[in-house]
Amino acid sequence: MKLKSAMFLLISLFILSGCNSTADEIDEQGNSTDDYSITLNYSDHDPPTGMRTKFLQEFWFPAIEEETEGKVKINPVFGGGLLSSSEALDGVREGVADIGLVYPDNYSQRMFSYELLKLFPVAPDNFEGMYEIFDRALTELPQFSEDLEKNNQKPLLITTGLPIVFGSTSELDSLSDVQGEDWRASSRWYLEAMRNMGANPVSVPWEDVYMSLETGVIDGVMTNYDGFHMMGFYETAPNIIVGTELWWSAPFIHTINQDMWDSLPKDIQEGILRATERAQAEFGNVYQDELESTIQEQKEAGANVKIADEADVEAFNDPELFESMRETWIEEAKRDHGIENAEQYVEDMKEIMNDALGYEEYE
Repeated sequence: MKLKSAMFLLISLFILSGCNSTADEIDEQGNSTDDYSITLNYSDHDPPTGMRTKFLQEFWFPAIEEETEGKVKINPVFGGGLLSSSEALDGVREGVADIGLVYPDNYSQRMFSYELLKLFPVAPDNFEGMYEIFDRALTELPQFSEDLEKNNQKPLLITTGLPIVFGSTSELDSLSDVQGEDWRASSRWYLEAMRNMGANPVSVPWEDVYMSLETGVIDGVMTNYDGFHMMGFYETAPNIIVGTELWWSAPFIHTINQDMWDSLPKDIQEGILRATERAQAEFGNVYQDELESTIQEQKEAGANVKIADEADVEAFNDPELFESMRETWIEEAKRDHGIENAEQYVEDMKEIMNDALGYEEYE
């Protein structure tokens, strides 16, 4: 029902913004004339105040307008006002939004290839190294790009969340302290990792986590650090371990409807790509600044923030556990998702991860 309402809203916006091009707006070479203008509707389920969404508003969207000489404007709709997190893949595919955030974690079956990223928990602690992994996966492992192509979408910008954080309502000097406690995590793989460390894994909807921490339904939460901060979880779970080497491996993929992309004049496409390249290069600085400022802000608020040490990383990244889960991924990829060469995907991912790290973490 919500998707139908969103489609009605988009039609209204489409009419008001005058998105249809006339013969006077595109020349014989397929480039835009001075008369060309278009407004592209962007959908995002996160509020406009987060690290990533502020970056879009302050850098990527203005860069698109600048690189297209003002011919392209972005109409952003945040907070799920146009499409919810579970509607984005279909909504962008159908053109309900021209551009949108597609978050693979919300489509664990339909975008099953991306689940593989979670099974390599140690990664570079800088976004540049993480982007190398995302970019190579999309380029070298066909199913990653096919999961978008079959949904009529072209990836533009890739961002990600801050690293994994463990936040507890009780003492948390090391990850060994989670034993016997009830912990929430966001995926089946991470829930199993928490179980392996001795915690009791609990599934709690994201919007209920704060209250669940406050009322003792759960003792702790494992999630991405920027989401943890944005939701104010540090207020009720002030004992925190930040795993800077434990990356938040689900990419935030900002895609454009392929039909819309194909309809754009050549120079407009080139301008959007230039703006995206600029934004992609800048996000690494935003990531690092946000990580440092979040740690400082939480310490000033009275939270006990610790950077994960080698023992913490090893406690989470149990080689036998993650190798077993990679074998499970291979079995399901072949049986349920038609990835016949799933074993090679795992081997290729090991190479991609080791290259990005600069050492042999995965054998």
